[in-house]
Parts: sequence; structure tokens; C-alpha cells
Amino acid sequence: MNRIPRALQKPLYALVILVLLFGSSLAQGRLNVKREELGLTRVTPLENAPPMLAFTTVALGGFRGLLADALWSRLQDLQLEGKFFEMVQLSDWITKLYPTFSDVWVHLAWNMSYNISVKFEAMEEKWRWVRRGIEMLRDEGLKYNPNSVDIYRELAWHYQHKLGMAMDDANRYYKTVLAREMNEVFPGGDANAEPLVNPQTPEDRARRDRIVEDFKLDPETLLFVDTEYGPLDWRLP
Repeated sequence: MNRIPRALQKPLYALVILVLLFGSSLAQGRLNVKREELGLTRVTPLENAPPMLAFTTVALGGFRGLLADALWSRLQDLQLEGKFFEMVQLSDWITKLYPTFSDVWVHLAWNMSYNISVKFEAMEEKWRWVRRGIEMLRDEGLKYNPNSVDIYRELAWHYQHKLGMAMDDANRYYKTVLAREMNEVFPGGDANAEPLVNPQTPEDRARRDRIVEDFKLDPETLLFVDTEYGPLDWRLP
């Protein structure tokens, strides 16, 4: 068997390497497309993210997952030690490193609503932490995880268990505050959603903007639910 001349070995090896690299780049491109289609990628830049969050996710790249794992491990230790206030800051860091990690949003909201709120005697302070837990899930967690079943379930559980039921000593206060706020956009509890679907007056546009921006409710869905199952009292949890 004839051996390849020494002078040709290095150029030949280099050519083989280039061919393999080219082939792998083609395969990687197809894999990236499939990962995007299946929602498996975790390195896609976030849309409409705050500057700090966008910078963190891009600058750290894949290493942010390793750091988030280390912080998550520390978070479990803090929970066992009962250091709930320290957990808030640590959870906030994890959500900035890995905003698509839905478990952290659920954990953070639960900690605020169930562990921290009970540390206070004043009803206003209790409600402040319960409300913050709801806002974390509704306004931030779902923004980066719009298809997360866990976050939707936890948000529904907050409304049902914390506000709707009588398990919390301050539940009557929560119900009163929520009803007062919702009555501003749903007078008497009536959604009156039809004018909101295609608002024609400044008043309807202003009400639609507040319903969408402050409460994250969709007028088209309100109309469907009221037509199909209602009319409901939208001031209730």
C-alpha cells in the first residue's frame, strides 16, 4: 500500500478538516432551525427586555445557565434556613440570568405571597407582598414564558386560594382592595366588553388601555367568557 507523501499530508489533513467543518456548519444550521421551531432554544435574545436583562443574557451566553444553577442551589439552602427575605434578592438575580426558567418565577411569587406576607401584622403590608407575588407571575413571568402552564396555574392558585378562599386571615381585606380596584374599570362588576373590542370614544379607549396594561386582561376574551359563561362579576377573585 502506497503511503501519502509527507509533503501532501498536512494539506490533505487541512482539506479534510475544512470539509468536516463545512458539513457540521450545515448540520448545525438545520439543528438551530429545529430548536427554534420546537421552542428548545434558550439563547435567543429576549424581545422588549430591560437593558440590564438583555445585557446579562447576551454577555454571559450559555454560562448564565451554570451560574443560575449555582444560585438555585443556594436558594434551596436559604429556604431550609428560613431566610425568606434573602431569597427574594437571589431569586431576582436568577430571573435576570435565566428569565425562561419558569420554576424560579413560581418559587419567587410563592415566597412573597406565602412566606413573607405572614411576617407582617398590618393588612396593608400583607397585601403588598401578596400583590407583588401576583404581579411577578402576571406581569413579568408570563412576559418571558407566555406558554408556561406552571405559571398560569400558580397565578390562578393565588387568586383562588389567597383571595378567593378564607385560608388567609387577611382574605377579607384582599377581596375588598381587589373589588375596589376592579370596580374602577368594571363598574358594578359588569365587563361591558363589547365597546372595548373596537373602542370608539376616548373613555372606552382609556378603559381598554387600563384593562390591558394594568390588569393584563384581553377584551376579546372578556367578551367571549361573558357570552359563553356569564355574565360574571369581574370584581371577584
